Parts: sequence; structure tokens; C-alpha cells
Amino acid sequence: MSTTEAVAPLWDFVGHYVGRFSVAPDFGALGQYEFIGEALLPIAQMIVDTAAIKPGEAVLDVGARNNAALLAAQAGAKVTAIEVSPRLLDVARERLKDFPDTRFELADVAKLPFPDASFDAVIDAVSLMFGADREAAVAEMARVLKPGGRIVWTGWFGGDAISDVAKIQINDTAAVVGQAPFPYSYWGNEDEMRALFGARGFDIVLTKHPMVNTGPAPRTFLEGLDQVHPVSRGCSLALEKAGLFERTMTRMVEAIERRNEDSEGTKISRHYVVGVATRKA
Repeated sequence: MSTTEAVAPLWDFVGHYVGRFSVAPDFGALGQYEFIGEALLPIAQMIVDTAAIKPGEAVLDVGARNNAALLAAQAGAKVTAIEVSPRLLDVARERLKDFPDTRFELADVAKLPFPDASFDAVIDAVSLMFGADREAAVAEMARVLKPGGRIVWTGWFGGDAISDVAKIQINDTAAVVGQAPFPYSYWGNEDEMRALFGARGFDIVLTKHPMVNTGPAPRTFLEGLDQVHPVSRGCSLALEKAGLFERTMTRMVEAIERRNEDSEGTKISRHYVVGVATRKA
């Protein structure tokens, strides 16, 4: 079994569903996620700013696809970056080529290959939400965190048109491949996060931040997203194989149109959440 086959099905959405059916075992082999990472750069910056990273601190980025590792390195941190995707790990490696001390590992956050108490901060920019085992992820992040350290992550608040689209695509894909729906969490619900981190002895603080997604008309907007986002592309491959792509796309377009704020293009208001977890005194 290759490293990719061993890692991906444990963690990312594509591995959980589509990779098991020989479509693509590597999350990052589908689409061009680096374009998504660029779009999420303001969120990655918010993470690094919120973590108040200091020069010389040891920082673990558990999802190198979204540029937080680069921003942490620019802040002077000693960065370790992990990915479940070999291709996206290579993308991160190229982005951080001016920071040769950065460490890169193909690894699953639910099974980190690092000693206890290794990092001053663990950060994530919208990648934890694709994990199937939230409890194991929090346990592992807590294990590798130094005393007095912090875990800072982002998730989506949910309840918006993009969230509706994701649910439609995920549930339709689950039905096609004969699996239960993916245990999808946006990592943005306060009660859910308080229970999850509290079980490991952490207090949390969540803050809510607005953002707007804009683009061409809904169908064109979704087709463009489908070409670059590995999750959407992976779902579409499974749906195309089953002859159900158009049915799902029609429902997705309708979900956007119900909440669209632009009569000529696409404008969707939504919120993301920044969470900070520190050990209880």
C-alpha cells in the first residue's frame, strides 16, 4: 500500500468516498486547489494574526494547502506543514522555497508523526472541516502542543447558500457510492466546538467574521468551482460515472439562486469562524 493510499482515506473527503472507488486517492490530484488557497488568503492571514505568532516559535500548520504555513514563516516562526495530498504538499514546498528550514510531512492530523509537546502553536485555515475523525484530530493537536500553547483554526458558520450546495453534492455522492453521508462539520458551531475541545481540557473563544463570494451567473460560478476544488471535482466524477451529474448540478444552481444577492451574477454573503483553544487553568 502506498503512502497516499494509507493516508488519504483516513482524512480527506475525496479519500473517504471517491478515492475508495479508484477515482483519485490523492485529494490534491483533482482540480487546482491552489486557486482556492489564494482566495482564502485573507482567512489564513486572520489565523496567523490571531495566533500572534512570534519569531522563533515552533508552529504546526495541519493543512498546508491554504497558505497559513507561508504566512507563519514570514512572521519568523519555525514551521512544520502537513498535508494528506502529495501534490498539495509539493505546492506548499514551492511556496515556501525561500524558507529552507520549513519541515514538510505527508501526514494525517488524526495521527501526527511528532513527539508530545513539540509546538507552541497549531494552526489551521479551513482544512480540519474535511476530516472524518474530529475527536482524534483534537486529541492529536492537544498532544503535540506545548504547555501554554494555543490551537487556532477556522471553519464556516454555515447556514448559507454555499453550505447548502456542499450538502447537496455530498449527500448525492454518498448515495451514489453506497456510503453513509460524510460526517461533515464546519468546525464553526460554538456548542459543538466547546464540547469537542472541552473534553481535552481546553477553553475556547470563537469570533464570527463576514465574507462575500462573488462571480458570474450561478451555473457558471458552480462550474468554475467544480474545475478547481478537489472536493467538488471528486464528487462530480462519481456523479458523472453514475449519470447523475446534471440532476445534482440543477439542484445546486437552484440552491444558489434562492439566496443570490446579484440578479446578473452571483453574490453570496456568508461567515467564517476563528477559534482559539487554550488549556484550562
